[in-house]
Amino acid sequence: MVVYLLFCLLSLAGGEETCSGDSPESSCQARYAQFDFKGWEFPLGLYSNQLDEVTDVEVGVKFGSVPDYLHGSLYRVGAGLYSLSGERRVNNLIDGLAKLHRWSFDKETGKVRVSSKFVRSDVFNRTIAAQEIPPIQHMGEIHPPLTTFEKLKILFYDRPNDNTNVAVWDLGTLGVTTTTEQPRYIDNDYVTLDFLREYVPPSDDKSLFVREFLSASHFNRHPTTGASINYKIQLPFDLGFFSGKASPAYHFYEFETNSAGEIVTRALGHIPVSSDDLRVVHSFGVTKHYVILPRFNMCFGWRDPINVGANIFWDATRPAIFDILSLETRETMSFKFTAYEAQHIINSFERHNSKGELEIVLDFPTRVYPVKYHDDTVYDVLNIERYRDPNWKSTDYAIRINDRPRITRFVLNTVTGEGHNQDFPVMWNAPRDSGIEFPTINPKFRGIPYCYAYLHASNKDLRSAMGLIKLDLCKEESIGWEEKNKFPVEPIFVPRPGSADEDDGVVLSPVLDSTNNSTSLYIWSAKNLEVLAIVDTPVTVPFTLHGLWFDGKH
Repeated sequence: MVVYLLFCLLSLAGGEETCSGDSPESSCQARYAQFDFKGWEFPLGLYSNQLDEVTDVEVGVKFGSVPDYLHGSLYRVGAGLYSLSGERRVNNLIDGLAKLHRWSFDKETGKVRVSSKFVRSDVFNRTIAAQEIPPIQHMGEIHPPLTTFEKLKILFYDRPNDNTNVAVWDLGTLGVTTTTEQPRYIDNDYVTLDFLREYVPPSDDKSLFVREFLSASHFNRHPTTGASINYKIQLPFDLGFFSGKASPAYHFYEFETNSAGEIVTRALGHIPVSSDDLRVVHSFGVTKHYVILPRFNMCFGWRDPINVGANIFWDATRPAIFDILSLETRETMSFKFTAYEAQHIINSFERHNSKGELEIVLDFPTRVYPVKYHDDTVYDVLNIERYRDPNWKSTDYAIRINDRPRITRFVLNTVTGEGHNQDFPVMWNAPRDSGIEFPTINPKFRGIPYCYAYLHASNKDLRSAMGLIKLDLCKEESIGWEEKNKFPVEPIFVPRPGSADEDDGVVLSPVLDSTNNSTSLYIWSAKNLEVLAIVDTPVTVPFTLHGLWFDGKH
């Protein structure tokens, strides 16, 4: 179950044009990325059923040449099925069934191979057997509505929803792991993408009378050890009488593989919170000495156990809270900020200020707080049927945004206990209702000071136009890439082996051509966003949410 994509696509709604200089000589035009985003054809292929599957098919390069150092695989996952021949369907981007994609590069043979296959989850298998979406917990609308009997069956009989359509990770060595915002994972074969196993790693500090709830779709990696880290929310339902835990808490774990090949956890510590102040935390920070839990203003209530999206609400009256957990002492500290909304961390790192005090720095694409709502759930803004309506405008429905996205830096002083934040300039020039999200950086710079971030640029109301942007946060400059009717998604950075330069490498993304609904994989230079190669893809790849590069041959 995913809640974060709401924020990503809200970056497509609302806001004003920036970079007001109209002439090429203006400093804004010279320093910032320029996007036109006008006259595009709607990318139907991104938001439709894409049922074709392929397994390890060799493909050609139709433009340029693949850098000779690329050796590994790009994996991406997202929704690929919303309905079959039966009556029941879902129509929300975050309820579509998971489809996994792989592009593999072999530097020794020069060959590129592609696989694309649905994740064989329990929900998928039940869908195929019934030829329609089964009754499930959902984030958006489900048609026809569930009956009372179906809801009771979901609560007391059916297996939990295991539609892992959000992100991928290398959790262990058996296969590529697909994830969602529950601590339930599926491993898939590296090459064929066949189902291997589904599991919930046991928590070594979990007691009886405690239920484990949300986790982050995104694992993070320790910058020096490389360990995979994530959290699980533990909810005691005995008021602490037997469990010894009187309130909910975010429990952080290091995930590892034991001698039997099973994924197990080692507790790192926990951050207790009030039961009436649970926040949805889609990603978090890790530095050498700390884990950082950014609790922005997307809150979780207890309204509907089936329509999970109805439980998520915005609350601008609460502060945004950053909790830090020491990996050495397990001590915690909290920092409060005015209300923000953010989902995807760019990077986090430690530094010492001029007084020698240790500071933790975190960068996020953010928005200021939404100020008006439609009567329906906020997740209706992700309704793909409305996307296809040429008369629908995101600014006419659901949430109104009172400012456009920006990059915000949060600084936490571990000595004084004080925090401050800084908004970077809006470093792009684009039409109204444009935004940026889905950040990536050179993975070698994760957890240390850095300059460059690569993001997905988009505009919902101009036919969902999309591009890429490279931000230089040190010089406060940017460059961009767009090509009319070409729709990239989240970029993934692959560094050149052995290079120390931060932007020496390539960024990869599947790109949909809306004129014929075909997909190609683009490879850009990370220095200047020049297209180096375009790789054939034998299937149309729908909107994929997140991806990861795996070094080496798989």
